[in-house]
Amino acid sequence: MKKLLFLLILIFLSACKNPEIPKWYINTPKDTYTYFYASAEGYTKENAIKNALNDIASRINVKISSNFVINKGIHNQKTYSEIYQQINTKISNVSFNNYEILKTEKQDDKYYVLLRVNKQKLIKNLKTKTDLKLQNLTFNNHTPIKKVILAYKILNELKKLKSDVFILESLGHDINPYVIKIEKLENKAKTIITNTKFSVKANRFQEESIEILSRYLTISQNSDNIISVNVTTKKLILFNSYIVKGKASVFIDKPYTVAFLGKSVSSFKEAFNFAKSEYKKRLKKLARNIFNSF
Repeated sequence: MKKLLFLLILIFLSACKNPEIPKWYINTPKDTYTYFYASAEGYTKENAIKNALNDIASRINVKISSNFVINKGIHNQKTYSEIYQQINTKISNVSFNNYEILKTEKQDDKYYVLLRVNKQKLIKNLKTKTDLKLQNLTFNNHTPIKKVILAYKILNELKKLKSDVFILESLGHDINPYVIKIEKLENKAKTIITNTKFSVKANRFQEESIEILSRYLTISQNSDNIISVNVTTKKLILFNSYIVKGKASVFIDKPYTVAFLGKSVSSFKEAFNFAKSEYKKRLKKLARNIFNSF
């Protein structure tokens, strides 16, 4: 009976014994010029691989963060935090599709993996993508307004490219050629926006239209490049409220319709002022979509 009890205790202690963690998991190889190394665990093999790749991504991000305090020449203070935010997003979505699993082991309900990512292939893939994007950023011959819209589009694309360039730098790649190309394209785009002038012709809300459009365009009332605005309004009384319903046909690169509404319980004059304010909000949204949202 005592022997049986002793055997049961041994079996129980054996069952409670912690799984032996692989030595290679504890002693992960250090990164080299060619490879990133990472080991991780998970309740599935796929989850363990994902955790290991996330570990590599976080290390790249830390390296960028440590270098980012130096003000680079390819961006200014206004876009500093925005670019940094883009880098964080890109790092979290980096596709390490060239990883190689070196070891894998299952202990009880956990998987352990050791993998490596070819750093030079990662650089090559990112460099190829960056080169192709820069190659496609060209200023074609268009009408003045379409040139300006294209210039804004290129500036936005360059903003995204800067984060790719910072990742390349953190991986040890020389970014000076990219710095020169990006600055050249930026300067050209900004020159087009500044030197291409437009006049605004509106039957109503002229000052309001100029106020909004001048945030994106260089306005000169002597210019032959005309942005036309035609506003129509209609007065209504509905449920003891004064309503001014309006519609503006705004021709920028093509015709756009801006609908707006003003409502007051006091007077048509107050309703008209509310309608004017709503027009400005709608025109601002339209302009932001045309010139910034790409």
